[in-house]
Amino acid sequence: MIVVADASPIIFLAKIRRLDLIQRLLGEDIRIPRTVVKELVVPGMDPVEEEVITHFLATTKVEQVRKPRRFATAMSAADNAALTLALRSKADFLLCDERVTRSMAEIEGIRPLGTLGILLRATRDEIITKKEARRLVDTLVSEHNLRIGVEVYQAILKSL
Repeated sequence: MIVVADASPIIFLAKIRRLDLIQRLLGEDIRIPRTVVKELVVPGMDPVEEEVITHFLATTKVEQVRKPRRFATAMSAADNAALTLALRSKADFLLCDERVTRSMAEIEGIRPLGTLGILLRATRDEIITKKEARRLVDTLVSEHNLRIGVEVYQAILKSL
């Protein structure tokens, strides 16, 4: 299975120290555009979070995306590079949380999967308990500024 990752799921999963879930659920073929890597490790970040992300990056394929397509004006250069790499790699999933990027991925025939989707899959596969998933979702929302709508939050809690 080929997976291309944008920054936000990596960042959020690193914040809750569950970055391991990506490879446990989706396998070892994780590809990340170089422009996304530049968003992941930044000066002044939490040292433990930096270590977790750096270790994760060492197990992935960081790729330079030449001439990325421009899918939507609301998408950043990193988002465009991630979706371009997903298309060129014939990826099974694009890990991303941003609504516009997710919509464009679906239009292009790539299945988007976000931070919350990874947590839900981890409960389905019994890697984490529903109780732990709920705690992690609450932590992401209350402590790490994961922005989700009330309807999405309620749907997540209902499924847990």
